[in-house]
Amino acid sequence: MRADRSVLGAAITMPHTVAASRLLDGLGPEAQAVKAVNTISHRAGALIGWNTDRSGFAQALDDAGFQAKGRSVLVLGAGGAARAAVDALRESAARIWVTSPDLDEARAVCRDLAVTSGGPAPLGTLSLLIRKAELIVNATPVGSDGESVLFPIDWVTPAQFVFDLIYQPPVTPLLLGARDQGARAINGLTMLLFQGLAAFEIWTGQAPPEAAMRAALERAVVGRLSS
Repeated sequence: MRADRSVLGAAITMPHTVAASRLLDGLGPEAQAVKAVNTISHRAGALIGWNTDRSGFAQALDDAGFQAKGRSVLVLGAGGAARAAVDALRESAARIWVTSPDLDEARAVCRDLAVTSGGPAPLGTLSLLIRKAELIVNATPVGSDGESVLFPIDWVTPAQFVFDLIYQPPVTPLLLGARDQGARAINGLTMLLFQGLAAFEIWTGQAPPEAAMRAALERAVVGRLSS
């Protein structure tokens, strides 16, 4: 990208979003706060990192009609997507627990984002925390194989809202299982759309063609489901 001025930018996905934030010439305000980058712009020879996952996550929740204010949240994962979710939720949620196989990473998320109510939690506490959480966010790749889940699905209750950030496959075992349990559940496709709209504007300086991008995403999903 540095060698080719014609490249406007790039998108970064897991597991590279945190590492990429340390390799650039500057960071936008949300990327500075989250310490993760999912969008890179190329401006005057400099590579600038941005985080559109945070706003995409918040818009997707709002689009689904879920209000996080005063709610208890469990975030599964401690990578860049988890950081974006925690940052989007921390001012409104009553409690946020962050769990990860690497507890030190969960601690780092809570420290960097000033999570004071809730905090890092070992995987061994999942059975307890899931029962307390009103919003469950899967910010790990578990389920992208179409088979794996992090915990028994029957722990989910109809009163909960499940947000699986995975979008390929569009229907993960967590998503299907949560809906079977009577819970409201969404995948990461709407978040993908909203963060992509923001990235388009960063790259081009123009308002994104939302209708065209939404239609293209829907066609891509239908194509994958029918193939």
